[in-house]
Amino acid sequence: MKLFILLATATTAAARCLPQYAMCPDFLGAPTCSDNNTGPLGTSPTDFTIIGPALQAVHESVQPPTGLALDNDYNIYLTYPRNSGQTPSNVVIADNFTSESPWPSASIQNCTAGQDVSTCFLNVQNVVLDSIGQMWIVDSGIPSSQMGSGDALPGGAKIMSFNTTTRQLIATYPIPADLLANGTNANDVRINNTLGTAGFAFITDESPYGSVLAGDLATNTWVKRLGNTTAVKADPKYVGSFDGAPLYAWNGTKKGYLTTGADGIALASGNMYWGALASRRFYYIPQSVLADFSLSDAEVEDGVVDPGQLGSEQAGFTADDNGRLYMLASEQNAIYYVDTQQSQVTEEVNGIPPGGSGPAPPENYVVKSLVRSGLIQHADSAAIMPDGYLYFCTNQLELRPANQYRNVDRRRGPFRSYRVYIGAGPAV
Repeated sequence: MKLFILLATATTAAARCLPQYAMCPDFLGAPTCSDNNTGPLGTSPTDFTIIGPALQAVHESVQPPTGLALDNDYNIYLTYPRNSGQTPSNVVIADNFTSESPWPSASIQNCTAGQDVSTCFLNVQNVVLDSIGQMWIVDSGIPSSQMGSGDALPGGAKIMSFNTTTRQLIATYPIPADLLANGTNANDVRINNTLGTAGFAFITDESPYGSVLAGDLATNTWVKRLGNTTAVKADPKYVGSFDGAPLYAWNGTKKGYLTTGADGIALASGNMYWGALASRRFYYIPQSVLADFSLSDAEVEDGVVDPGQLGSEQAGFTADDNGRLYMLASEQNAIYYVDTQQSQVTEEVNGIPPGGSGPAPPENYVVKSLVRSGLIQHADSAAIMPDGYLYFCTNQLELRPANQYRNVDRRRGPFRSYRVYIGAGPAV
């Protein structure tokens, strides 16, 4: 298909003194109205500028999407989950800038009464392209009527791979029923096609208990790791912030706290990186540790590395072929990054000069801003393509009824997906 690009720009108005303040008081040396400068940083709203390159809009959705992927022909795929109710289509492909079609077919979009739930979509959360061109979907298997009150349906919680050219189903991997206890909520998936004999899948579980699942695609065997540990759980009584407003969980006028656990995930430098959404924390663990099913839970926990906080909630993660990890920083209307390979580090940190070889020490990770813009209203999922662009969707998640007093829906579409140039390709 042809990719439709809309250049997105933002402008700022010049600061002006309001007429009623034309005579400014000289209070303890306070500046006059015409003097809104305090040096390099300044205090004027015009000093808070957009960071990074311009965003280019690539698609516009009527509904808020959570998942985004592109195939090797640069077709755009989006997912519309059913966490808050039914949606017409769970997975779509963009026909042009504003229209979409069900993908891979209309018939697979909605499980019907009596249907084998492993053969249809119940509640798809994300869609991901692997390194050999297969498209994967991750289905939480939790019907919208049971969100927050029940476990996923056995067979319904699954990952599925498809051929993007023929739209044919290649394989389905149900998550074993014994791993669905405690509200397991499969949220995001990444595939390493080179690990093992047929590849491995890694899934984050965003339930309040949290966990990480690893699946051997050769044998369709799975393990659930790190369950109910700090690394996959929300911070106790966590209060986030969005567009300058603190965030709670609301049931009418009854106040609660955000409890979303492990969410964004990326594979880079031989590690699996992830973050706990209702926190400002991220972690990594060697993929080889997760892929070793002979290890005890305690041994796996010992393999977790905590590089420190990143300064924002984060929904989606992705990584490029230089080992750079990107984190979609929803609290800051931004996309952050950190260089995990020493060769990409450009400044001295803790006595280690820039450049070199091998992994960057986790204690030297410096989180930086790639881009910050008011247009980034909760970037949720991202994909990096060989054209050197990072693509991402936005959905105003924090403005949904569950986060607003009296459950008012403050989201206002359309919901745009964008791309930003990074000059790198996808991680392999």
